[in-house]
Amino acid sequence: MNEEVLERLKEEYGEEDDVIQLYEDWGDTPYLHEIFRVLDEHEPDWALERELGSWAAEFILDILLEHEEELEGLSVEERVKLFQEEIEERYADFKSCHQFARVNNLSMQFEEDENTDCQDLDEYIAEDGEEVGFPKY
Repeated sequence: MNEEVLERLKEEYGEEDDVIQLYEDWGDTPYLHEIFRVLDEHEPDWALERELGSWAAEFILDILLEHEEELEGLSVEERVKLFQEEIEERYADFKSCHQFARVNNLSMQFEEDENTDCQDLDEYIAEDGEEVGFPKY
């Protein structure tokens, strides 16, 4: 992975250990880009907070680490098929867990946020959902 990009990631996402680990450990492999491609086909908005967002790195790491030993022995087509199966099996559950935690956290923030222009919690949540929670390089 390009050192300049990695340094920018560390500046912007320094507290997101999973993001840094993902790019440090897997950024130079074709596997990461293959998973990105499959995720883009499965759910184009996966990097937004209303989908996997800030939990995307953990989601991707789980798949890569679980299959780490077998990836090198697979062809590109076999890896893509494996990633498709894993994403189809895990995506909805992971997204549900992320959204539950996200909405819970946002409801607490909404109650404490004196500077919000939002009239209700739904509007507050909708604004957050458009944010990119995962950087794709």
